[in-house]
Amino acid sequence: MAIELQWEIPVPAALSNLETLLNRVADACFAEEGIEGAGFAVRIVDDDAIRALNREMRNIDRPTDVLSFPTVSYPAGKTARDCPKRLRREYDPYLGRVNLGDCVINLERARRQAAEYGHSLTRELSYLTAHSAFHLMGYDHMNEEEKIIMRDREEKALDRLGITRQEGGISYDALFELACEAMQKAYCPYSKFQVGACILAEDGRTFQGCNFENASYGASICAERCATANAIVHGARRFRAIAVVGSSAVAWPCGICRQVLREFSDLDMPVIVGEFGKGYVVRTLGELLPESFSPEDLGVTVG
Repeated sequence: MAIELQWEIPVPAALSNLETLLNRVADACFAEEGIEGAGFAVRIVDDDAIRALNREMRNIDRPTDVLSFPTVSYPAGKTARDCPKRLRREYDPYLGRVNLGDCVINLERARRQAAEYGHSLTRELSYLTAHSAFHLMGYDHMNEEEKIIMRDREEKALDRLGITRQEGGISYDALFELACEAMQKAYCPYSKFQVGACILAEDGRTFQGCNFENASYGASICAERCATANAIVHGARRFRAIAVVGSSAVAWPCGICRQVLREFSDLDMPVIVGEFGKGYVVRTLGELLPESFSPEDLGVTVG
């Protein structure tokens, strides 16, 4: 495990799987920096606790979103990738890894910022963790040049997880959350496997769908085709992206759903697929349906 998550406030039910996500974020940051065998502690606190830390450690009497306390002292202009000997000095045999330090995240501030920026709380917590990880690896943003370099590293690390990009003004994170919302309405008394989907149409509208089963089994409908039907009945004919989520496993679209999506989508359309509470990956429709057959092959333009 790259991180050790410590809750210093009650754990919200919606964030019960946060440690899994933040471990993936930390691993992506380390991969971007090119180091292995490192980790750090992540403490989740409230406004009062981080304000007290700010006052004690920085003589700043106000709450902030995140604080970082590195164990490694890096030479000027150097980061973790440049200092393998310094990293080895911080190896902790009890933890079995190089201890880079501590990250303290203010959950209250993270909630406010997520609402302000129009994305999910998990996306905000992922960003704050990545921001702290690069601080712990020697990056800073005291001037514009440093800020550009650090932000580039953060975005590239999170891009490995597909959680920073946007499509048509809506983030992948937000589209995935709409799929999670639809999943809660699934009708699946036989398989007990809930699936939700959300399509982003070319005009910016979103259309949700969920799987619903039937006693005859063959009459069951997948979430992706349910969302497609919802889009079609509302006049949408071109799709820009789709998110799909499974309740207990990653819900990859079946073959017929991939073909249905191809009817209304280009091969480079992002397909955002994941498991509830555990994040997602992003593939293109072309990756999922290579050498596909489309309306264009019949001389038809859909739109």
